[in-house]
Amino acid sequence: MADAGAPAFSPDGTLLYFTASTNAGPTHVGLDMTTQERPYRAGLYVAVLTEDGVSPLAPKAGDEDAKSEDQDEDETDSEDDADLVYDLAGAKTRIQALPVEQAQYSGLTVGKSGDLFYIKSVQPGVEVTMPGQSAQRDAAFITFSFDDREATTLTSGVTAFSLSADREHALVRKSDGSLATGKLGDKFEAKPVKTGDLQLWIEPRKEWRQIFDDVWRMEAEYFYDPDLHGLDWQGVYDRYLPLLDHVGRREDLNRLMTEMIAELQVGHNRLGGGAVERPSGPDIGLLGADLTIRNDRHQISRIYTGENWNPNVQGPLAVPGLDVSEGDYIIAINGRTLGDGSNIFEHLAGTVGKQVTLTVSDRANGRNPRQIVVEPVRSEFMMRLWAWIEGNRKAVDAATDGRVGYVYLPNTAGAGYTLFNRMFFSQTDKDAIIIDERSNGGGQAANYVTDVLSRTYLSGWKDRNGLTFNTPGGAMFGPKLMLIDQDAGSGGDFLPYSFREMGIGTLMGTRTWGGLIGISANPGLVDGGFLVVPYFRFFDRDFEWSVENEGVAPDIEVGLDPTLTNQGRDAQLEAAIAEILRQLETNPSVVPTQAPEYPTELGE
Repeated sequence: MADAGAPAFSPDGTLLYFTASTNAGPTHVGLDMTTQERPYRAGLYVAVLTEDGVSPLAPKAGDEDAKSEDQDEDETDSEDDADLVYDLAGAKTRIQALPVEQAQYSGLTVGKSGDLFYIKSVQPGVEVTMPGQSAQRDAAFITFSFDDREATTLTSGVTAFSLSADREHALVRKSDGSLATGKLGDKFEAKPVKTGDLQLWIEPRKEWRQIFDDVWRMEAEYFYDPDLHGLDWQGVYDRYLPLLDHVGRREDLNRLMTEMIAELQVGHNRLGGGAVERPSGPDIGLLGADLTIRNDRHQISRIYTGENWNPNVQGPLAVPGLDVSEGDYIIAINGRTLGDGSNIFEHLAGTVGKQVTLTVSDRANGRNPRQIVVEPVRSEFMMRLWAWIEGNRKAVDAATDGRVGYVYLPNTAGAGYTLFNRMFFSQTDKDAIIIDERSNGGGQAANYVTDVLSRTYLSGWKDRNGLTFNTPGGAMFGPKLMLIDQDAGSGGDFLPYSFREMGIGTLMGTRTWGGLIGISANPGLVDGGFLVVPYFRFFDRDFEWSVENEGVAPDIEVGLDPTLTNQGRDAQLEAAIAEILRQLETNPSVVPTQAPEYPTELGE
């Protein structure tokens, strides 16, 4: 009836501390998107393991036992420790909760004095952190004193720790990944552990052989089918091993191992990284704009705003108060004139996050110039993506007279969860909706999305002010259509599969990628490289292995028209609009928008 974890024995072995949660059920299948932002709350407990043992929370007598001044602390350790007799059945009745709030705890460890040390993590969903920040920057390193019956925070921003052999010092890992160490006590002042001077001498060819062997072995040990689909894996090893002598750099090794594991002919089976050469160079600052060469000048043809309501997506030229508009020309950057044939990005090298002065004018000849100060960004991806999403939403809204909503899902992980919640619930007043999962990058099994989309109307309600609302709330009961394509895969395969299986609506577009074989079980490689071995695989309700290397076919096949694409039109979205309007005509919503007439008799 509880999810127990983080066990820690007392030094004498008579007590067992642990965490236990009674709300963990919905989080046990981490593949499901319904686990997103799901809090995990556990209490702290102690079990007395011996029949004559005493709880550390038992009331204490007023008098303390006398102790000789010359008695050595080590003399308190009894030889009877080896004769401990555990009463495990009885221990179930000797469990006591510590007087602390339920939260997300980990790393329980008992110190020298018998006090308990542990980490209290920040619960999912509490906030959305800024880019580059750790969600656990406020995680706390805590000690619980059994003398005072109180928990005390020693320091924050700690995600893990380890006690020294004498249990008097702690090595902690900070939320930024750095290490620090300090003496335990009423206060904990941790000093940074410097690792910058650490060096490791390796022989590349010996390390490459180890990596090659590890990759081959992990495929055999972690692949979901122990027989590897009947492939002679030893024969594969014997065939590829001689090629290892011809590897001249780490990148070559990745190429060789990629060819080797590709013999399995499945998706989600990949590797990369490691001690590869990573040349550095200056970051090129970007202005969040489309630039056109006109009249031998750089003209701003479009300014990307980030849609203004995305807190972490701000277009550099869209900051309120800047005197710049689409159609203006950039005449100079930091006083350097952009002449005929100038490369504007050469002038923006090394400017990411720094203040840059642009000289702009509404005329190509630079008449009446004005100067503005901007901060270029490293990437324009999110502001351009949001411009595309919002453009689609507005196009659907305009073409349907506001009757149809539009939701885009870039993946079925955190971003997909966030965008679905932001876009769907704000459009539940629509008569129908188009869910666009083209180029969906996958992640989790998006059962949360299909659960919400499949809600059925149960009742309506009427309040005093004349408003009506429904149960379930946050639901849309009209026709639904999902756009799919060949670039949607993994979770982007499962979403349309489940959309169809649950009878939610129509699939339109092209067949999805076909990758429903799961990963994330095996360890990494010795030099920091990664390998993901397919550890589990999907089978359908007909008890068949499907979708993998097959994809999900649409109900209505519509491809992108290159000619229309070059004209800035989306053939698939236009077809979706036409189809959803047709469905609205043939299958209108039966959910009432008004309440019945008021009762006219008492007691009705």
